Amino acid sequence: MAQNVIPFNVDELVCNKFEIYGELSPGETDVRTGFTFGVHIPSHHVRCRILYQYLQNEKVLLEMDFTTSYDVQPEAMQTMIKGDKFVIEPYFSQYLATINVGAARGEIHARSEMVKSAFENAILPPINLVEALPEDIVIDIDSAQ
Repeated sequence: MAQNVIPFNVDELVCNKFEIYGELSPGETDVRTGFTFGVHIPSHHVRCRILYQYLQNEKVLLEMDFTTSYDVQPEAMQTMIKGDKFVIEPYFSQYLATINVGAARGEIHARSEMVKSAFENAILPPINLVEALPEDIVIDIDSAQ
């Protein structure tokens, strides 16, 4: 099945929250992530928001909330409206999230480097976005106005 081409531009990158609560020590690090998506149809914008938490021994050491906004071609936006729902298919949500993850990783490195935190040299584990975002993202159009 052919996938639609959705033309867009990255419009805005915003770090909503960045907190270092403790420093890394040798040992296992656990990374938890969560994604949310939003849409504003009149301005033809789609947003991808990611929350990162880096933990060691169940203690949160770093927390970051990062949003990327995308300006989608208006005609392409219309193809994602299905009745009273706005539907972002997995291939597109995964693509947008890939950009968000890459930008967030750069933000973590840059901010950690500025404050001389051990996180600047941390190996950030990959995120399998196919597993993380396997389903359509469905948003009620009433909440997208």
